[in-house]
Amino acid sequence: MQHLSLRNEGVTVRPGGLRDRRIRLGLALRKGPGPCRGAPPPLRVAQVEPQVTIAKPPEQATSLNSSRGRPPYTRLNAEAPCTLCDIWACNAEVYGELLAVRDPHQDGSPEMTFRQLYDTMQDFAAGLTDLGLRQYDKVALFSENSNRWLVSDGAVMSCGAAVAVRGATAPSEELLYICGHSEATGLLVQDGAALSRITKAAAEHEQKQEGNPLAALRFVVVLWGEVTPAQTEGLRCPVLSYSSVLENGAAVRRSGGFKPADVAPGDLASLVYTSGTTGHPKGVMLTHANLTYQVRNLSYFLSVQPGDRVLSLLPPWHIYERAASYFVFSRGGHQVYTNIRRLRDDLSSYPPDHFVCVPLVLDTLHSRVRQRLAAGPRHRAAIASALLAAGVAYVRARRIVKGISLQHALPAGNDEEGAEAAAGAGKGSGAGGGVLALLRRFSQVVGAAVLMALLAPLHALAGVLVYGKIRAALGVRKNVISGGGSLAAHLDDFYEALGLPVLNGWGLTETSPVLACRRAQPPEQNIRGTVGLPTPGTEIRVVDPETLQPLPAGRKGLLLARGPGVMKGYYRDQDATQRAFRAGDGWFDTGDLGFIVPSGVPFSRCGGMIVLSGRAKDTIVLSSGKNVEPQPIEDAVVASRLVKHMVLLGQDKRELGALVWPDEEQILGGGGGADGSGAPAEGAEGRVAISDEQLESRLMEEVTRLNAARPDYAPFQHVAHITVVRTPLSVEGGTLTRTMKPRRPEIMRVHAEEVERLMGRLRG
Repeated sequence: MQHLSLRNEGVTVRPGGLRDRRIRLGLALRKGPGPCRGAPPPLRVAQVEPQVTIAKPPEQATSLNSSRGRPPYTRLNAEAPCTLCDIWACNAEVYGELLAVRDPHQDGSPEMTFRQLYDTMQDFAAGLTDLGLRQYDKVALFSENSNRWLVSDGAVMSCGAAVAVRGATAPSEELLYICGHSEATGLLVQDGAALSRITKAAAEHEQKQEGNPLAALRFVVVLWGEVTPAQTEGLRCPVLSYSSVLENGAAVRRSGGFKPADVAPGDLASLVYTSGTTGHPKGVMLTHANLTYQVRNLSYFLSVQPGDRVLSLLPPWHIYERAASYFVFSRGGHQVYTNIRRLRDDLSSYPPDHFVCVPLVLDTLHSRVRQRLAAGPRHRAAIASALLAAGVAYVRARRIVKGISLQHALPAGNDEEGAEAAAGAGKGSGAGGGVLALLRRFSQVVGAAVLMALLAPLHALAGVLVYGKIRAALGVRKNVISGGGSLAAHLDDFYEALGLPVLNGWGLTETSPVLACRRAQPPEQNIRGTVGLPTPGTEIRVVDPETLQPLPAGRKGLLLARGPGVMKGYYRDQDATQRAFRAGDGWFDTGDLGFIVPSGVPFSRCGGMIVLSGRAKDTIVLSSGKNVEPQPIEDAVVASRLVKHMVLLGQDKRELGALVWPDEEQILGGGGGADGSGAPAEGAEGRVAISDEQLESRLMEEVTRLNAARPDYAPFQHVAHITVVRTPLSVEGGTLTRTMKPRRPEIMRVHAEEVERLMGRLRG
């Protein structure tokens, strides 16, 4: 049986988007002169489509490190950094006076050119070095998105150290854990209020004689505002303001007392903490090579030109936002910082060429458009809605005619049992369905072409009366890049009808992050319903989740990934690292289920595209991009005497729901006051009589109470709805493991109706 391992051509990005068939990536050291210290031999990977071969630029005879003579700066150097530090140094020369960042909602609305940004980073780095920061140290960076976050990130790396990142609003216990686990020697924190929360939590640890997680800190820097003595109580190190460190660093640089560290591609750049199954987050180790690999290759999906504007909405510690920002900066684009409260106004005041977001933001914008249409005069709303519906029908028909409809991309009759048909796509004129299937596909294309012709005038009219106004209101001029979750089909339809390309991507923190994405050019490779093609140099393989044996094209299985973006491992967690790479030979278990669209299907040009179909791992990704680990929540709830089992749901939704199996004996026996009154009602046989509505209400209270009582509870982990399931789980029925734990995939199959109803109640 033929199996499929999809690998994209490694590329070296050059002006104009041309690509070389080889790219130097990885961590193996190479002696001798060259443009990048530690550059490995070329990585050769299989092609997905015809490639353009160009001459490779001549090797530079000097190192990129300034202490050993930096080569002449060119636009190519700026776009192909070996370390993240190179981005800022190169851009200062190549794009020096172009605007780099604008922060309109901070005091003074600060702006910086690329030259000013680089100099500020170097001043701050000098100030941190003067405070005792050394190469290979770790610094905890707990802050929200702003120009000072960016300066701090670049400055720490310029010192040869790594940042351990998280948002300042995360639970204090989580922030303390990260400080201790990362072995941070310094702390950069949002403001005095955030610092106060952390120090109070640390003091409670000391009172319990559990040790102070902040004891190893050599310094603390508050990025915004000043601090009071009360906010620093218990700290045994100096606490300084951002401005004072910056001023001191500038003086150190003027005196010649600072020299940037000699950073290599294999050095640790950042620890990015993600949720763990034990309740403690795991520290993903990402190197400079991991992240610069993304910077070099994201132009395969998206073209950013010098001067292009991007609105920065997502938190910077989210690796998706972070990698996208590095890429935009490397191309000379500039970033405007916004937040969810000011997004609508900023889309008008600072219309972006490219907008990086999560599906929830696109859903919110879509809902606002619908609300605005509905709020107008009734006849106008009816006309606009009709034209939008016609536009959606038009683009769906156009996909079929162009061969880019995912619904028509699999061989006829392909399903879980049809692996051989999928693998044999293209072998013979029938391609998985014979002559009748071929004729059926042909008739579908003809029918779609007729529908297109009929709808074309309405689509053109909608462009004049509706689409243009909506596009102007949305403000995005070129592309939307969506990640952090799957994109609902109605959103893809809506934005395609408007003519606004949405590039949906896929990846994980552990893969730095982009594994695959839909392409802006050519438009035929922006296939709705897929997550596109792999990042050049990355390999994707579909395997059986149990045996890890490769599966044929078109067959759903577990997705494995291998390539230069895959993490070094989990910091100080060898067991978790081994589990993540259980497939061996460098293959990372993504935990996602999906398939690769087979090639050779008649009238389809979707071959090679990756389609996601669910999660093999338990992690739930909400449409906001938040990751929820079900186990701690489920464990807390099943501690109740009233709950026997619970399975959390909510993938790609705004909120969580849960299937709950009650403990029938406890409830029917009156344990716990099952009707919520504390005094159970007696039935004819002396047992509790309780309606389904009462039972659901009582269990909902229990779920809410126990979930909220967890020490690491966060508001986005609230369970909004539950469905009570009375059919018992069992080992014999396959819904329980031999250790009596719920088997999610089998439960999803057996209780598909309950799952569908519950998911329908959750906000999308």
